[in-house]
Amino acid sequence: MELPNELWVSILQKTRTIQSCNKLYLALPLQTRKELKEIYESHKEKLNIKILCAFQNKLALFNNNNLEFEFQLEDIFAVRYIQNWDTPIGKKDCIVAATKTGLVIFWDAHTMEYIQGIEVGCNMCDIEFHPKKSIMLTVGEKWTGREIKIWKYDKYWQIIRIKIEVLGDDKKFYYFHQTEPQVYIFSSNNSKILRMYVCNYDIQFPSIMGIIENFIYLNDYYTPLKINSDNSFECIKDDGVVNYFCKFRISDFDIEEIQLQPVCEESPTILDFLRIGMDIYFHTNNSECQTIYKQTGNDCKIIYKTTNKISKIMNKNNFLVFIEKDECKYIDLESLEIDGLSIDKSSVDFCLFI
Repeated sequence: MELPNELWVSILQKTRTIQSCNKLYLALPLQTRKELKEIYESHKEKLNIKILCAFQNKLALFNNNNLEFEFQLEDIFAVRYIQNWDTPIGKKDCIVAATKTGLVIFWDAHTMEYIQGIEVGCNMCDIEFHPKKSIMLTVGEKWTGREIKIWKYDKYWQIIRIKIEVLGDDKKFYYFHQTEPQVYIFSSNNSKILRMYVCNYDIQFPSIMGIIENFIYLNDYYTPLKINSDNSFECIKDDGVVNYFCKFRISDFDIEEIQLQPVCEESPTILDFLRIGMDIYFHTNNSECQTIYKQTGNDCKIIYKTTNKISKIMNKNNFLVFIEKDECKYIDLESLEIDGLSIDKSSVDFCLFI
């Protein structure tokens, strides 16, 4: 049956099951029915989204509408999904939860069996994981200042402590270099990026080194800040006239801008953005509503608007997914059709799509 792909996508999303349009389905030729069923099953797999949600004192894993896992845990401030991680029972894909009181818990992401818990030793305010190696960074609050610990796993956890007392109370962002034993630490105030520190954690006495400050400060870089797979960074640049998506590279304690793309919509605060292929999806906020835009080249259009607060946007199986209040919303990036499912009666503090 020669129907446009967009129409088939719409039909499949609205029917959900072949049985709900049984007469139409049975009227089709056998080969068409077979092809339609295969297309539907493939599309249904893409819609199967696991959501790990943190509430005030609860961690919950939903598979679409179904609650698969629930765990009582107080003061959760971060949840992560890490792949191919070394653990005491071998390499595992893991779900990780971190608490403000300094506890990090690992579960098997497929079976949700408990693997291990790690006590950081002080109240914790940040956590980050290496994208390719079994290395974890935790940031603790001590009376002497902030303390960074690099946790490297062999058969046991090898801990490298890096005490920092000079970084101040500004918001920090931590990124592992994917190939070199380095951590980049960016400092920001009211979303403006002020300076950057580098730490080499493979030397005998690791310490903070090489501060890049004036270049960042004078070039008006703002969060959100992201690291790419090629170790370049991307942020928002505001020159007072135009906002840009700015990609830059760090080398020899200097910064080289390698791409500037104007934001084609005069928007208020940009809370988040994703670059997917040739398109950029970005999420803005003003006093009245939150809006998601799609920008291709210099063309821009609104694809979603709400008066409710929404979470960070993520790309999952070619769907743009986010949490709005107590509902998971997903936007098909091909058709821009919007659907959703309820996940709980209470508002979600933060979430992760697996």
